[in-house]
Amino acid sequence: MPTPQVTLQPDAGAHLRLGFDLLADLLAPTLGPVGGLVANQQHTDTQPELLDDAATAVRRVMSLGDPRLDVGAMLMRNLVWRITQRVGDGGAMTAVLARAIFRDALRLTTAGVNPMIMAKGLRAGAEAVRLALTEQAHPVHTEDELAAVALTVTNDRPLAQMLGEISYLLGADAHVITEKLVAPYLARRYLAGANVPAQIASLYFFTDPARQSTVMAGGLLALVDGTLTRADDAIHLLTLAAQAEATGLTILATGFGDAALSVLVTNHQAAEPKLAVAGVKLTAVNEALRHGLDDLALLTGATILGRPHTRPVAKAQPQDLAPIRRAEILGGRVYIQPQQAATPRLHNLTAELRAALATLPQDAEERPLLQRRLSALTGGMGLLQIGAGTKRETDLRNANAERGLKVLSAAQHTGVVAGGGAALLHCRPALAPILAQFAPDSDEYRGVQVLHRALAAPLTQILENAQVDAPAVWLDRVAAAGHRATYDVLSGRVVDAWDAGILDVAQVMDLVIQTSVSGASMALSTDAIVYHRKPVQSLEP
Repeated sequence: MPTPQVTLQPDAGAHLRLGFDLLADLLAPTLGPVGGLVANQQHTDTQPELLDDAATAVRRVMSLGDPRLDVGAMLMRNLVWRITQRVGDGGAMTAVLARAIFRDALRLTTAGVNPMIMAKGLRAGAEAVRLALTEQAHPVHTEDELAAVALTVTNDRPLAQMLGEISYLLGADAHVITEKLVAPYLARRYLAGANVPAQIASLYFFTDPARQSTVMAGGLLALVDGTLTRADDAIHLLTLAAQAEATGLTILATGFGDAALSVLVTNHQAAEPKLAVAGVKLTAVNEALRHGLDDLALLTGATILGRPHTRPVAKAQPQDLAPIRRAEILGGRVYIQPQQAATPRLHNLTAELRAALATLPQDAEERPLLQRRLSALTGGMGLLQIGAGTKRETDLRNANAERGLKVLSAAQHTGVVAGGGAALLHCRPALAPILAQFAPDSDEYRGVQVLHRALAAPLTQILENAQVDAPAVWLDRVAAAGHRATYDVLSGRVVDAWDAGILDVAQVMDLVIQTSVSGASMALSTDAIVYHRKPVQSLEP
């Protein structure tokens, strides 16, 4: 078995910095409205892929060809990917800030400063900055403010305006489905009512075969937790609907047997008596299916038939079927508009779902399910249709839209701060009380000073990307203008960030600070690096 090579300090720190800086240098030019792109070309006979998304760019980097470079590069890669997964943005800014912290701190450790004690000062300063960001944050009030936030993520004005509208109308925890198209196109639809994944049980139920859709204008709704197999059960439900003089009957079940389906189709096609019928097969499974049925029952007042504690279909009563205003089956989902007014139980459940979502990070696995449930219970969801000139452009635009929606959700929950990295610069005064806690010659004090200097790095990088002369002068002017100020590189002026629409999300900036300080501290505290001849590869960044 080959013997691993072990590298100790100071060489370990130098190796970490090489890879750390290389990946940060790759991402730094993408920061800001006039930043550059990252070109990725896997083969010489293919067109390069142009990327402005830091997370996508770092995922393309599997190795830099030298283990001494890879160790720092993979650490930076993890930082960028982690923050983007959580909140959808902030990857490039994290890279720039972490690079500034690590460079400065490594210089001090080389001069004899204790890295562990200095990291304590970094963490104390980071907590002060996080509190200052919370104090700077303003709630989002308008659609234009949301569109401005989306523009910083997508760099696509038509898409940003549409995302701002969707987020404004549907709220912070909106459930939005993105649909890729094969032509340059951008449109949105708002789909009213509760919705669950489903498909039509038979082609004979289509009211619009060309669109493969079914619309039921009113009538009754039956919910069945199980497969509707017996013809007698189908006849019983049809009889209940006929006795109620309903114009239609929509049956939602997890499956349909041939006998029951034959009865439903025959009745649907009969001339008299005319009772429109739609059999809908629910395609969700496990928890999603259970919650979907529970929410539909709560929303409409229908009884879920076939469960151990409810009546079987054969013994269903008239009150088990609920009147609805409309049902539509389209695009792999069924949309139900209830007729009954909201009940106290419904209000309580929506409040519980909102409270649960407020405590979950943006990348939590259970978040999409809770968002779908909330959108169903509160009466609507969005459908965003996206297309571009090529498949690659469509995929990129779709990914940007999903990131933008994640960021806008965070914006509505935590508010916004001055954009372009200016909010971090405005946090510098918050470090003064922290500096006062430590002796001026202590290593903790030096750690706070490192963070104080690094807070200017993101805005400085944006100014350098825009080739602005004398960045330090403009930094002083932005700092002097107060926490609402930032630098607009397009106009070349210090402006009010809210008036100019240059905004960052408070939660994103909070995570930028946490992730940057955490990553730099980890690199600083590394005393040894073990190089294996065949290292274990991870599929996750």
